[in-house]
Amino acid sequence: MQEKLYNLNLRQATWLELFFDLVFVAVIGVVTHDLAHTHHGHLSAEQLLRFPLVFIPVWWIWATHTVYANHFDNNDRWHRLFALVIMGFLVLLSLFIEESQGETFIQFTLIYAFIRVLMTGSYLRINSKSQERITFTKEMAGSAFIGAVISASAVFFDGITKFIVFYSGILTDMVLQLLFRRKMVNFPIDRKHLVERAGLLVIILLGESVITMISSLSHIQFNDFYAIASAITGFTMLWAVWWIYFDSYNNLERAKRITDGNVLIYTHLILCMGLLILANLIGHSIRQDLDTETFRMLAITGMCGFYLGKQVIYHVCFPPFRKMIYINTAVCITLTIASTFLPRIEFALMGITGAMLFYVYSTFKWLLPNNIDKYLVKGAH
Repeated sequence: MQEKLYNLNLRQATWLELFFDLVFVAVIGVVTHDLAHTHHGHLSAEQLLRFPLVFIPVWWIWATHTVYANHFDNNDRWHRLFALVIMGFLVLLSLFIEESQGETFIQFTLIYAFIRVLMTGSYLRINSKSQERITFTKEMAGSAFIGAVISASAVFFDGITKFIVFYSGILTDMVLQLLFRRKMVNFPIDRKHLVERAGLLVIILLGESVITMISSLSHIQFNDFYAIASAITGFTMLWAVWWIYFDSYNNLERAKRITDGNVLIYTHLILCMGLLILANLIGHSIRQDLDTETFRMLAITGMCGFYLGKQVIYHVCFPPFRKMIYINTAVCITLTIASTFLPRIEFALMGITGAMLFYVYSTFKWLLPNNIDKYLVKGAH
């Protein structure tokens, strides 16, 4: 296999990677389906807990494949077949998501573990003249395999122990890969490609949010003022998310401090979970099928996830932004919390969206004008 030229910012997402992201988001749609169904205006504690517990292993498959592709995928026949096989098993995994914390736990666990074993084999297949890179691929393969074995062993346990074992495998995998990637300072990630993949994922999730909103509109009457107001407000929120995420996007593509991709990957876990919660929040507001207390909890969780997931990467990469990041985050979360105490959830959604619009305004007014040239790679486009 030919060695890849690193850090030339020539790598772009392939059509297959776009297909991979679409499959991933389709599977995530199954994960979030549970949040769309209320019981007498409530979401149970089991529903709320199941969302992150199922989302994290599925997201980890996407994240690790993305990092692998960033380093080694040259779009040849082997890598295409490998990606298609992973997609096939992701689709198979989706069949067992709904009852993954119950009756189908074993099937879900074994398929997840098998996908991680596939990743192990793909790393071991990499050839290189560099001893450093050979060591790196073996360490990454070992990480995936150890995590897979620990997670798979959960099928031998019962009760809460099986969940502890399963997620211990994922945590072990995460920690080891975090340590190994930090050691590869001589082989940094292709920054532009990784930022592009993260952005593509966000834009697809925003599209899924619009689909959720449109689906919710099909259940209402055209003269329902509150539902129509919620739809307009929800779309305004999604528009604001798009604007604030992508208008400063080019800075991340040139950020010197994005070298191993860890901060970008892990903050997008929080950001994507926040966006998915907000998408369901908009749907519930349109359908008016959620009680105030549950709405408040989802709203605060979703918005904190978005704000923190969005802000942390800029905090790490651009020190001149930090003061305004603190102010923006504090003001917007305060406004979000205050808005959830308004008398109707539709009014609360308007207040939350107002906080998001303030975030957009303050970012362009007081944050982005700061000079960050010395934190950017010169000549990168």
